[in-house]
Amino acid sequence: MRTPLDAHRRSSVHARLVRRPLNGGDWPAGARPPALPGSDLHVWRIDLSACEGSGDDALLSPDERARAERLVNAKARARFRCARIALRRLLSGYLRVPPGELALEYGEHGKPRLVSAQGSDGAGDAPPFFFNLSHSGGLALCAVGQLGETGVDIERIRPLSYPGGLARDHLSPEERRLRSDWETPAARPEFFRIWARKESILKAAGLGLSRPLNRVDTIRGELDGRSWWLMDLLPGDGFTGAVACARKPETVRLWSWR
Repeated sequence: MRTPLDAHRRSSVHARLVRRPLNGGDWPAGARPPALPGSDLHVWRIDLSACEGSGDDALLSPDERARAERLVNAKARARFRCARIALRRLLSGYLRVPPGELALEYGEHGKPRLVSAQGSDGAGDAPPFFFNLSHSGGLALCAVGQLGETGVDIERIRPLSYPGGLARDHLSPEERRLRSDWETPAARPEFFRIWARKESILKAAGLGLSRPLNRVDTIRGELDGRSWWLMDLLPGDGFTGAVACARKPETVRLWSWR
């Protein structure tokens, strides 16, 4: 997904928000998904270098392979393929369906969903199942749940030539008041934390970047008057992330995909 931050690179807390980030030490290795999440929310951290050259491209759909080929950068193509392969293997483990047989469809703003898991193919008795995927640099996050629409975002914390300008353009007045030094490098991690929160809510809502980011209130966890449960994530050094869900999970369980 192209974002205002991509354009920038080319040219150069309310009770619903869980403020305690889950950090890198909380991501034990997992070889396969456990049982369906039920009242919990599962988040997987994926090392995209681990599947490069794995020869699993046959698992991807023709659409996924075509989307990868449209990416100009070879590393970006490889990471896109790796993220989608890992997603298919994860969903396969939860749903006991061969990864190459999973049918995905996309909403108006590009949010993927499982055709077979949510009854779009006529399986009206299929249990609710929601997931979302995000990748940045060499890491990806996949959130899986059954409590309603879910969104996840990961951001690599990187230099910004004009952090103050980006804060003025994309943060709400309440968010900008969280600190007074948005022009300085010290504000960079906080800026990316807020950005990840915004994208996770937008992705949960299925809206992508069709809404101005300053309309997403990460202090209250709200978008267009609707409240979202929201949690910060720390996937690793130099990265930040967030996950949003329509309902508060009983527990958030984290794993590193192996």
